[in-house]
Amino acid sequence: MHGDQHAQRQAWIEGLAQLRAQGALGADDESALIRHMDERLDAVQQELAALVPEYERRVETDGRANADAWLGALSRAMGEREGAEAKRLVESLTSINAVA
Repeated sequence: MHGDQHAQRQAWIEGLAQLRAQGALGADDESALIRHMDERLDAVQQELAALVPEYERRVETDGRANADAWLGALSRAMGEREGAEAKRLVESLTSINAVA
């Protein structure tokens, strides 16, 4: 994990700890959120690293503009997928359901 990523993760954990201290988030939900974030960050980083060879191939065969368009469409799809997964997780949290 790079310095910026580590700092962002630490800020995320501190923010969750504040929510737990305020009673807005239970310990189980806090752990679930941290675990989810760590798993998703690792998975996305691996997925992005795997795209590099295909992107480079597309730059060579199709040109940078087409390769960038391909990467942009793929990135949007990944973002939508990750957002949907995060939404499902948040909706499953007992702290959120207790408020609703």
